[in-house]
Amino acid sequence: MKTCNYRIGIGYDIHKFTVKRKLILGGVKIPFSKGLDGHSDADVLLHSICDAMLGAAGMEDIGHQFPNTDLKYKNISSLILLKIIGNN
Repeated sequence: MKTCNYRIGIGYDIHKFTVKRKLILGGVKIPFSKGLDGHSDADVLLHSICDAMLGAAGMEDIGHQFPNTDLKYKNISSLILLKIIGNN
C-alpha cells in the first residue's frame, strides 16, 4: 500500500482596530473608518495564510520570521511577506 506524506499548517492572527490605519484584508484596501493596528500592514488574512504555510513547512511563526523589532518590516505589505515565505 502506498502512503502519502503531507503536512498541515494552521494559521490565525488578530489585531485591534485603530482609527490611525487603513483596513487591509487579503492585500485589498477595504473602505472603513478604522484599520488594524500592527507593525506591518496588519493584514490578518494574509498573516493567517503565512502562519499556515510556515507551520506546514515546520518553521516558526510570522512573528519570528519578521519581528516587530526590525524596522525594515514597519508598514510592509503582507503581500511581500507572503511572497518571501512562498519563495523559501
